[in-house]
Amino acid sequence: MQYGLFLKGIGLTLEQALEFWKKEFIRGKVDADKFDKGYAYSIRHSYGKEGKRTDYTPYSCMKIIMSNPPSQGDYHGCPFRHSDPELLKQKLQSYKISPSGITQVLELVKGMHYQLACQKFFELTHDVDDIGFSLNHPNQYFTESQKLLNGGREVKKEFNNSGNFQQKNNSQESTNSSSAPTSSNAKADTELEGLEAYFTED
Repeated sequence: MQYGLFLKGIGLTLEQALEFWKKEFIRGKVDADKFDKGYAYSIRHSYGKEGKRTDYTPYSCMKIIMSNPPSQGDYHGCPFRHSDPELLKQKLQSYKISPSGITQVLELVKGMHYQLACQKFFELTHDVDDIGFSLNHPNQYFTESQKLLNGGREVKKEFNNSGNFQQKNNSQESTNSSSAPTSSNAKADTELEGLEAYFTED
């Protein structure tokens, strides 16, 4: 639920979420029929299309930090709050963070300053001395990261005529009207592949 709501918060439409999760479940050896019967309802529910029709919002850092730690086989939680310190250290090393940077992050974790540890991680991975704001939401982390990676420009969420999500930099021009039209399914597949690639990079 945590990851699904995060993806919703960065702009994944219900249709894209269903397609993304179906591909992931099939890759995990759940057949399409079982996904449609057992899991699609939960995704539609999180978008307010089933059950009591509540349109759920992504979890804040505090909600994640205060939640139950993940059990064996679970993949939710805050890495700074819920990870074993040695595993966290190994993960930080895999991101090529300097030994002094790792020590700073781990000291903040040891002092139970999980959001500050996350903020320090942000600064170290984005090569920024002081980000100048407090991180308090995973979607804020994503948005601020995208701004830095795009040269300080806001990332706009736009929906094309078929309702599909697109991200554009402020400096990007609209698609040239002489461009060849692309089917909405092909465009959605391309966007999902980009999303998969983004989240599987180490």
